[in-house]
Amino acid sequence: MLRPIVIAVSATFFSASAFWMFLPLLALSLRNKDVGDFWVGVISGLPWIGLLAMSGFIPAIARRIGLQRMVLLGMVTTAVVFVGFARLHNLLLWGLLCLVMGGALALRWAGMDTWINSSFPNHMRGSLTGLYELILSGSMAVGPGILALSDSVGPVPFIAGAVTTAAAAILLLFAGQEAGHLTRQLLPKRRREILRHEPAAFIGIFLVGFTEAGNLSLLPLFGLSHGLSAHLSALLVTAVQSGVALGAVLIGSLSDHLDHQKLRNVTIFCMIVLPFGLVLSAHGTLWPWLLAWGIAQGGLFTLGIVQLASRHFGLELASAMSLSMIVYTIGGVVGPPTLGLSMNLAGPHGFTAGITLVACAGALAISRFQSTRPPCRPGNSSFAE
Repeated sequence: MLRPIVIAVSATFFSASAFWMFLPLLALSLRNKDVGDFWVGVISGLPWIGLLAMSGFIPAIARRIGLQRMVLLGMVTTAVVFVGFARLHNLLLWGLLCLVMGGALALRWAGMDTWINSSFPNHMRGSLTGLYELILSGSMAVGPGILALSDSVGPVPFIAGAVTTAAAAILLLFAGQEAGHLTRQLLPKRRREILRHEPAAFIGIFLVGFTEAGNLSLLPLFGLSHGLSAHLSALLVTAVQSGVALGAVLIGSLSDHLDHQKLRNVTIFCMIVLPFGLVLSAHGTLWPWLLAWGIAQGGLFTLGIVQLASRHFGLELASAMSLSMIVYTIGGVVGPPTLGLSMNLAGPHGFTAGITLVACAGALAISRFQSTRPPCRPGNSSFAE
């Protein structure tokens, strides 16, 4: 039971690392082609459009070909797309490849999250989900590292991405297929029903997507505006993302023993209060605030995934995981422009004010809408014996 899980998570780590290498590589390659900043932004956003477009087909594809084959299809497609970027030079074709890359990401993301989360026993679900999120967080650091080792321009880094993804696909073959009961469900609930029954989980996931994207895009600018050097401003993101990884494990472990609603209330409260510490603290005391704020973000996301995985099963869980992917992505798309507008209106403090206001709105929404579906999960393994 443990061996296929370890293999599947390892394959996910390598394929995710290749994707996190792709995003900065795409921007650098476009800039090397003298593409303007506006079009760099437009083309860089196309993978997320491809992801959203593919997400509606996830349950049907999983039912038809199975989770492992769906993930393998995503990995193989990703490897082919990497080769396409290395061989082709037309910007229009690059745009199409970006859309395909996003669709392949949707297959891998939703498929693997469904497969892995189905395999966790209920009494350890929080701890194992947190550990899984911690490993995926590590891929965000490894991906740019692959880029640094291979090169920043030319076909070599794209080939490196293809090789890494192909290796992940080969590794996944050794995990074996998922158990058949995961994709034999005849009438999975419609997406709007899942959204209606799980508002707290999805609102929390949206808040984390909104906040994390804002951190990655605008937190360094916040640091620069407060007199920090460019190096220290970049480290602000490292500090908060380290907290996110730690929070996934810490809050996930606590969720195995404590009430989920109470834990969610604590993390939401921290999401509202802790951004003020960025404004009020001196430079030397800024780092603990960032770490604590990141812990709240990682915890809130993990609680959402744990709730969905404990209440849904099979194709219904595939729908729930694809919805979590959509909601997180929408938050990530909306976050940077919203916070950027807030900073334009209110200066650097607009960053913390915007995040706090959105967190307050999320807290009010969560308090108004409570989960209405009772837990219902069979105790079957998600891997075929």
